Amino acid sequence: MGYIRARFGQGSGLLGNTDGRMSKSSGDVGSSPALRVGLIGSGKMGINHLKAIRMIPNAEVVGIADPAANEETLRPLIPAGARIVKSAAELLEQIKPDVVHIVTPQFTHTELALQALRAGCHVYVEKPFTPTRADAERIVALAQERGLKVVAGHQVLFELPNQIAHEKLPEIGDVVHVESFFSFRMVRRTITRVEQCKDILPHAVYPLVDHLRRASGDRESPITLTAVDASAAGDVYALLRLGKVTGLVTVTLSGRPVEQFQNIIGTNGSIRADYIIGGVVHLSGPGDSVGVLFTPYRRSSQTVAGANRGIFNLFTSKVGSYRGLKVLTESFYQSIRDRTPAPMSPSHIVDTVDICERIGQALDASEAIVESAAEQRVVALERALPPADRERGVVLVTGGTGMLGKPVVTELRHAGFPVRVLSRRVPKPSQRVAGVEYLPCDLGGGVDATLLDGVSLVVHCAAETAGGKDEHIRNSITATKNLIEAAARAGTKRFIHVSSVAVLKPGRQVRGPIDEQTPVDADNLGRGPYVWGKAESEVLVQKLGRDLGVDVKVVRPGPLVDYADFHAAGRLGRELGPWYVAIGGRHSPLSVCDVWTGARVIRSYATSFDQAPPVLNMLEGKSPTRKELVTRMLEHRPDLKVIWFPGWLLRLANGPAMLAQRFLLGMKKPMDVYGAFASERYRTDLANTTIERAGPSVIVRR
Repeated sequence: MGYIRARFGQGSGLLGNTDGRMSKSSGDVGSSPALRVGLIGSGKMGINHLKAIRMIPNAEVVGIADPAANEETLRPLIPAGARIVKSAAELLEQIKPDVVHIVTPQFTHTELALQALRAGCHVYVEKPFTPTRADAERIVALAQERGLKVVAGHQVLFELPNQIAHEKLPEIGDVVHVESFFSFRMVRRTITRVEQCKDILPHAVYPLVDHLRRASGDRESPITLTAVDASAAGDVYALLRLGKVTGLVTVTLSGRPVEQFQNIIGTNGSIRADYIIGGVVHLSGPGDSVGVLFTPYRRSSQTVAGANRGIFNLFTSKVGSYRGLKVLTESFYQSIRDRTPAPMSPSHIVDTVDICERIGQALDASEAIVESAAEQRVVALERALPPADRERGVVLVTGGTGMLGKPVVTELRHAGFPVRVLSRRVPKPSQRVAGVEYLPCDLGGGVDATLLDGVSLVVHCAAETAGGKDEHIRNSITATKNLIEAAARAGTKRFIHVSSVAVLKPGRQVRGPIDEQTPVDADNLGRGPYVWGKAESEVLVQKLGRDLGVDVKVVRPGPLVDYADFHAAGRLGRELGPWYVAIGGRHSPLSVCDVWTGARVIRSYATSFDQAPPVLNMLEGKSPTRKELVTRMLEHRPDLKVIWFPGWLLRLANGPAMLAQRFLLGMKKPMDVYGAFASERYRTDLANTTIERAGPSVIVRR
């Protein structure tokens, strides 16, 4: 705790003064009982909270509330006596924690925070704190009324670059401008670009709010949002002002490379706090006259040194990439014990929500214009389509907005099938296929059989593509079970399950080329959560098909690519800055499946289901060479410089690399680097015949 007091000061609060009272577990760390901590939400970020709390002395998790909690994953992270319950009410009323962390979707934050405060708990709310300023004000008002503390998940404020920037501020004179920049990427297919932008927006706004308040010395005046330029592509440029200090927020999902930094410009120099490399570039002095010649050298030397330190700390720290989360949580707990102000002021939280809300409104307005035009296009295209043949029965597709699912839906609808798509929510018009019915359904939470009314065939493309074991259990295995059981209840007897060739035992184990008779590598989590989930889903769906009287056919695509919009398959290599490291021999084949080939094959299954193969490894008949795939990639990315790394050399390095992961990085299950890039050999006779029978695409291009 000495580090926190030295860095932030005791009793002042990082971002201003707040009122604090004694909690139920207050007192000195060495003598007081441990703070009783509850967690609402146990997803990916919830797991990170649990890991941070474990490293904090005199704090103990006593309960977790999550209806979808997986005990197998959570138990190693919590004390033996901690309870896992289904609802926040159970946690608050039965377990009665001192502190509650709310790590759930943003739309739930307000009511959960108010509920926890009414129960007498201090509250940590993950970002985005609340959707509106009014909601944030309700929470901080109730906290002050009850003598409780609230913090937001503004962890970047507690990262080392921000701390160093605070220390160096006096050396750059009067601050005149602060820039906060964050370029990011889409991480989920289930949300729009605007939603992704709004989710990460606080990480650019709250450091700017902090620096504007510090630079101006004004804790009371409202921060003026002078201008906003926001696009539906998820790009934001917002100009702010507080007194004489201006601020610029830039958030982009389009710009590259991925970066997050703050530039603080003063009358006597500048500070750049970089949160990707974990370093700071501090250029004090006017840097004019002859001094301007030294500025590039000062900047470059500090950048290199900071990057080296940051990368070293990342790989050696037990906290990993969430150091700020641990420091913020520890500081919050200490403020509770010491009856000192929380490490961030209520006004800081409200300021951040207010600015994010106003920028979010501009994003929503821009998206509404784009989606209105898209809806008109969808309606026009639908009118131009021939009517669907209802006598053929509806084809229900899951995952119909994904990389393979959307081409499948397009091919089926143009072939005259009525098509219904189940997705977690109805997609925006810009993401829809004309003439297709979209209905909301969370497959992992259950499937109402009425959603399959009139359905003659199910095409199950949906599966989890990210996360750990828990996510794949829910969104791959359980989702598949729920869907085929609903199909059986609805009387739907035909079911196409889209699996993956990755579920099959590797060629080195079966001692020969892989074909449709190769065994599934079931119950092998060592292959990674994705392959494990796919394998378990395939085994389960075939068993349930036999038990329930549903005719199940399994289609296993190879690594998916889209030749019309080519992005390199993972086994081809890795992009490293301006270079692309291609793994393996130039002329060695790499089996892939073009999504439009897959769509044609699945359409042929729908047309002639009884004659279609019961199991198909869906691969391009003639596998392209690695050089051919690299050539395709360069057509879209001529900026890349290709470096070929021989497969035999990677194989030699694989053993030492796995040992390094185990002993230097502490990984219990090191990654098989060679296996991640090795080419498998497949027999494609059945794939060739099936693709030929499917014929050309039926899509009429307009």
